[in-house]
Amino acid sequence: MFLRKCFIQSAISLIITVLLIACAHVAISQDSEGTWKDSTTGLLWTVKDNGSDLSWNQGKDYCENLTLGGFADWRLPTKDELKALYDRSLSKQYKVKDPIELGAASMWSGSTNNSGDAWSFNFFNGGTSLSPTRGGCGTAARALCVCQSGK
Repeated sequence: MFLRKCFIQSAISLIITVLLIACAHVAISQDSEGTWKDSTTGLLWTVKDNGSDLSWNQGKDYCENLTLGGFADWRLPTKDELKALYDRSLSKQYKVKDPIELGAASMWSGSTNNSGDAWSFNFFNGGTSLSPTRGGCGTAARALCVCQSGK
């Protein structure tokens, strides 16, 4: 009986310790201003997308006009930068690295082709799409902004 009680208390202590370490890691990486620095790339990301679907031009303007965390040089990320946030092994709906939270799967990138069409990245399946940036096509996605953290 005594050994069982000791085992249960040790198991509970271990679980609490693991949870505290995990929470501390997120707290160290994410600041109170809603930004997160990716230690792998050194890029600074907004923790949340813009909150609603918009055109590519609106997404580009949203990031370029954003002031957050003491930075004013935000931009739409390249499709490769977005792809680096994708983690297929995650069990959540949108497979993006923590602590980033997305309200939709599709995010605009700043990458365009020679015709000026823009790439978007899908965090549900890891795919990319090419959409016209002009005209009344009605293509919409969200904006997740990035900047160089060393500036």
